[in-house]
Amino acid sequence: MIDAAMIERKIDIIVENLRYLNRVRDTEKKVFLASFEKLQAAKHSLQEAIEACIDIANHVIAAERFARAETYAGMFERLAEENIISSGLKDKLANMAKFRNLLVHRYGDIDEQRVWEMIQHDLADVESYVQEIERYILQKEKEDRM
Repeated sequence: MIDAAMIERKIDIIVENLRYLNRVRDTEKKVFLASFEKLQAAKHSLQEAIEACIDIANHVIAAERFARAETYAGMFERLAEENIISSGLKDKLANMAKFRNLLVHRYGDIDEQRVWEMIQHDLADVESYVQEIERYILQKEKEDRM
């Protein structure tokens, strides 16, 4: 059974990190890239938000007893196969999961330009994921009441 309260806690983590990332998005690129603090905070916020997305995917897959995914990116593929998220969103989130792996395992190889680009162009994908998960949870709760 899906633990809606756990998913909401994860969504809260996503929303909190997106709030910071949306604020820093308005920083001039040159200033952002020159600021060690802004870069580090942005990397951490991206990592936390992506990990919360992964945690939600993992929980839904386990709770619904879907076939196990072998990778974090594969979790989003599984959600798309089960029509929980759109196929277009699947690829974007899979790429974010791969970026998360770079953040966690290869700090020195992180292209700061890529961090900037993600903040400028990819945050809406995380917001869409949250909306699609919330829609799914509401649908499941409705079905459980019937």
